[in-house]
Amino acid sequence: MNGKMGKMLKQVQKAQAQILKLQEELGRRTVEAASGGGAVRAVVSGAKELVELHIDPEIFKEENMDVEMIQDLVITAVNEAIREADKMMAREMEKITGGMGLPPNML
Repeated sequence: MNGKMGKMLKQVQKAQAQILKLQEELGRRTVEAASGGGAVRAVVSGAKELVELHIDPEIFKEENMDVEMIQDLVITAVNEAIREADKMMAREMEKITGGMGLPPNML
């Protein structure tokens, strides 16, 4: 194996170890998103698991609010929180792989 290839292989191995550590760390971080002007808030972990869901009880007192609308607000908040978790992961991954010039599927 030539020196350039060996160096690149070492970089890939180092990046893989960093990615595993990052995934573990991000699994403990959370992101939050809201809908309905904050009436529904979803908290999702970096592992894309819903860890908290908050629904303001006042929303049930609103005359124009029905079950389907509340369900839509929950879905919207959860989906947005998942998108935020994806963005968080992408930002952190870029820190590891950005300077290597490797295709994303190489790791």
